[in-house]
Amino acid sequence: MNQVADILKLAGEAAQQNVDAVLATVVRTEGSAYRRAGAMMLICADGRSVGMISGGCLEPHIIKRAFWLTRDGANVQVYQTG
Repeated sequence: MNQVADILKLAGEAAQQNVDAVLATVVRTEGSAYRRAGAMMLICADGRSVGMISGGCLEPHIIKRAFWLTRDGANVQVYQTG
């Protein structure tokens, strides 16, 4: 499957199981970047996740903070590397 299909599959499962989920999406990059705008990662409250938004360096950080960042509603977080 491709990334979008994997994300949609997990999103459907999470919805059926009444599990909260957060979709992290790259909306813009500057300079050299492993993933481009449009890259997505779905993180479920039960620990499941699918997709990648970087070369692996941001995923653990995003998973750890995903639900804390969204506790009061939608949130945009800016990350810089380098």
